[in-house]
Amino acid sequence: MPEETPLLAGSRSALLEATEESTLHSVLMVLVKILFAAPTIAGIVVGAVYLGQCPQQPLIPIYLIVLSAVVLLLLLLSCLPCGDGTDRPNPWAQRFRAACCLFLCIWFLAGNVWVYTIYPPNYNPAGRPAFCQRTVFLFAFAVTTAVYVVLAVALLFALCVLLGLFIYDAVRPRGGCGTWQRL
Repeated sequence: MPEETPLLAGSRSALLEATEESTLHSVLMVLVKILFAAPTIAGIVVGAVYLGQCPQQPLIPIYLIVLSAVVLLLLLLSCLPCGDGTDRPNPWAQRFRAACCLFLCIWFLAGNVWVYTIYPPNYNPAGRPAFCQRTVFLFAFAVTTAVYVVLAVALLFALCVLLGLFIYDAVRPRGGCGTWQRL
């Protein structure tokens, strides 16, 4: 009779280890990181190209550049090797990531003020000296709004999972006979 491997090897699942070592997992991780890197690079480019072309709120192009650069930095940091998976993460690297995330949250909130307070902006540079170039404003508006959409979807998903766990806990079998009991 063949020897069975335990489902849990130490603290990691054998299935999880096999998945992490697969080629498909590696390819998918690269594709996901490229998918996340593309809009951040676009944010840096749009912010740099239109720097100084939004006198109505001159911080919007800077907001795009800094926001995108920090997200790209965090994305690149996630690519760094962390040992063989059994080592504890470097505490300084964890602190740096936490500081970047805190800065990102504060910068995002500041960007909300800069973007939403001038909505709708004047796109016509001939009309008034206070205008904002259409591309840079709409890109910043779309990025800022997309973050809220993603957060709302994540919150909705988490609430659905919690509701499912609550329902499962309420109707799961209790006792040794496999009988279903309700609250």
